[in-house]
Amino acid sequence: MENTNLKRLAAMCAAAASLSTLGLAGTAMAVETPTTSDTGTASITLNAAQGNTLTGHTFDFYRLGSYGDITANGDTDVKSLTVNKIDDASDKWIAAANAKAGIADLQGFDAAGDLAHVGKDGEPTGTVQGQLREAAKQLAATASTAGTDGKAPTVTKTVTGSGATMTVADLPNGLYLIVDSAGSPMIVGTPIQGSKTLNGVTLGALTIKSKTVAIDKKVSHDRKDKATLIDSKAGNAASSASWNVGDTVDFQYEFTLGNKQNTVKMVVTDTMDGLTLSGDPVFKVGQTAIKPTVVKTNGFTATFDQNLVKQYENKKVTVTYKATVTNATRAKQASNTVALASTQYDGTAQAATTVDTNDTATVSAYDLNVKKTNWDGKTTLAGAGFKIKDTNTNKWMKQTGGSWSYVAEQKDATEFLTGDNGQVNIAGLGAGDYQMVESKVPDNMTSLVTATFNFHITDAGVVTVDGDANKLISGQPTSKNEYTITVRNIDALTELPQTGGLLGNTMIGVVVIAMAGGVAYLTVQSKRRREAHTL
Repeated sequence: MENTNLKRLAAMCAAAASLSTLGLAGTAMAVETPTTSDTGTASITLNAAQGNTLTGHTFDFYRLGSYGDITANGDTDVKSLTVNKIDDASDKWIAAANAKAGIADLQGFDAAGDLAHVGKDGEPTGTVQGQLREAAKQLAATASTAGTDGKAPTVTKTVTGSGATMTVADLPNGLYLIVDSAGSPMIVGTPIQGSKTLNGVTLGALTIKSKTVAIDKKVSHDRKDKATLIDSKAGNAASSASWNVGDTVDFQYEFTLGNKQNTVKMVVTDTMDGLTLSGDPVFKVGQTAIKPTVVKTNGFTATFDQNLVKQYENKKVTVTYKATVTNATRAKQASNTVALASTQYDGTAQAATTVDTNDTATVSAYDLNVKKTNWDGKTTLAGAGFKIKDTNTNKWMKQTGGSWSYVAEQKDATEFLTGDNGQVNIAGLGAGDYQMVESKVPDNMTSLVTATFNFHITDAGVVTVDGDANKLISGQPTSKNEYTITVRNIDALTELPQTGGLLGNTMIGVVVIAMAGGVAYLTVQSKRRREAHTL
């Protein structure tokens, strides 16, 4: 029997790292007298799945059985051992959990030995793994009330999780139940006699089976910082991603696939509002492309079935894709929400699908108003035209159906005309630097000069103006005036700026040229008179 039991033990230990349910499946016969016991201490190492953390988890360690009858296989390895009960009360507690899990009560074995002797089948959907999950579930559920004397089993150690990995030291060697406050319970064995392996298999290390999984969505910052992906949780803020309506933007989300012994499948639903998916999403684990089942809807849904979970358990998945901004305003910015639903095993049963977590990325675009008035600002002027140039790309801008595109020539840019109230609203602009030129004078008006100025939009939607050489802008746009840029008209010499500016210099040039022309004319006339007199 010992050879058969040893084969099961080694096989189960080899699977322990992937199980995270049972780190040791050995033999334990109560009638045997251990020739060599293990009274020392060892460590168990807890690991979070890739990209996750142990922070927020509390772990209670319950010792289920001790090691005995250890037969060495050299200085660092053990050939065989037994798992023995701690006391009668804990033995009955484990036996009750085993019975509910359908684990057989083998002749001559303690309950801890029965548990360790279950089998070697590591298939998540198999009977063996179902029994082990159910036993761990039953033990965790009754740990606080079990015991024939009405007392609960003693907690060997309680630790608070932190970081991605942590080692829990000074544990008496043996088989343990680990109850995770934010994950599924696990059964694992310590290394033997401090650090020895069992037939070459290292014990005492596992990846926790978290009941929730974090998902993190990011979006490209803006047109001046395309390569940086940021958390843009809300619109109209300094931390917002900001793009033009019509721009195609990079998105990314990351999450970690569950433990194969805990997870049936994972479904990620990506929903877009004010955005349209452009092309196909790309899924990778590290540099390896993977292919979940994808259905395109208002966004897309990706299903990671058990085959993918088994192949890439506890690994981080990175999903990248592009979406075009179709509708974003100060009142309602574009958004992209991703929701992760995980179907998990609950003992022998399959738990219902629940939405574990979600995350949203927002893309902001903004508007501004241009108002045309006479010089004193008392009369609004209709029919003034304005065109916009993106100074970051040195391209003129064209708007079609609310979406922006770029053109090389000013003549092809969209001209925005002020209405009867003297105003025009220009919407769908992302953060960036722009130049605006007055391309048409107001209806039934003339102007000695037209306006050219720069304006800037921040990620938060704040609009500022500079570069107004002709001093035609009246004040700065603010949130109080709904970011309105007021452009004054000049239709009389008396309204010219008194000092500085292109206009002033231009008019001085005109006057100088006129005077020079007059002097030249008088000189020519005088010369002609002298010549005539001589004749």
